[in-house]
Amino acid sequence: MSRAFVEIGDIQPLVDAAVEHGVDLAPFLQTSDSKGEGGGASIAIADYFRIQRSLALASDDLTAVISSRKLTFKTGQFLIAQMQNATSLMATIEILAEHMNMMHGDTYNSVRFGDSRLALIIDDSHFPYRSRENTDFVELVGDCLTIKIHCLLDSLTEGAASAALRRIKLKRRRGETRRPQNAFWSVPLEYGAPAYELIYDFDLACAPLQIREAVDMSTDGLFSRVISHLDARDTLESERSIAARTRDLVEDGLSRQSDVARKLDISVATLRRRLSEEGVQFRDLLLETRLHRAESMLKRGASVAQATEALDYSDIRAFNRAFKRWKGKTPAAFAQEFQS
Repeated sequence: MSRAFVEIGDIQPLVDAAVEHGVDLAPFLQTSDSKGEGGGASIAIADYFRIQRSLALASDDLTAVISSRKLTFKTGQFLIAQMQNATSLMATIEILAEHMNMMHGDTYNSVRFGDSRLALIIDDSHFPYRSRENTDFVELVGDCLTIKIHCLLDSLTEGAASAALRRIKLKRRRGETRRPQNAFWSVPLEYGAPAYELIYDFDLACAPLQIREAVDMSTDGLFSRVISHLDARDTLESERSIAARTRDLVEDGLSRQSDVARKLDISVATLRRRLSEEGVQFRDLLLETRLHRAESMLKRGASVAQATEALDYSDIRAFNRAFKRWKGKTPAAFAQEFQS
């Protein structure tokens, strides 16, 4: 789980619309001293939604003038009673998809079941974007919409959505630079999909729950819920140790200190210092993660040669030495214990 940002250069149509409607952007842009992956100034994902909220209120348009088809602020109130009737994450997803379609007047959202998964599908191929010709902006809006919907679901279900989330599908192509807003996700991302998908574990999505609080789905209520959820998430993240956050990123596939430091929005020197203060070194976290992965592979029947290759060891002897120091036995001896 990493902090997510939006590069200011990617939201120019939103900035232009905010200026047109008299929205003061200074409080949000003054904090834009972080650098996105492209090197440009960026703002926290929560501030992106704060700009959207201010613009939505100023324009009396729930879509924050992203759509050419206006939704008035009262439209969101239609969902309140329906959400109170939800008895599971699956029911919450179904209600949200159905009534958002009714609000927008078209079938942009659908739900699919199969392979022990439940998917909320968001197909914006024919959505009336005002800036459809600006592909970068439209893709950013789509990326952020998945975050917004998941935060809404997670806050309504008191964390059940995060516990059940398994994968995210995005429309942007895999070969493009990973955008900083997508650092939000701690589950695997799949690129180049025909539509956006939030994929949840079916059994967990069916677990009974009750939405206890009143659900304010007005413009201000909806955005405030999402922003509060992101602020609480960032607070929780900032309280975790650097070692724990580094371990998460290494487990996600990052193996270079420079990449991890960029994700944590600190310098490599600061990363080394903070890890040292916590009594660990980056190479130890990297080795630990690799060996845990090797242990899992060997338990599932992989050969020592396959584990060596998958973990990028120079040769089997180096892998044998590292594994034996960690487990007290060779990988072959360890694997033998799990053979039937």
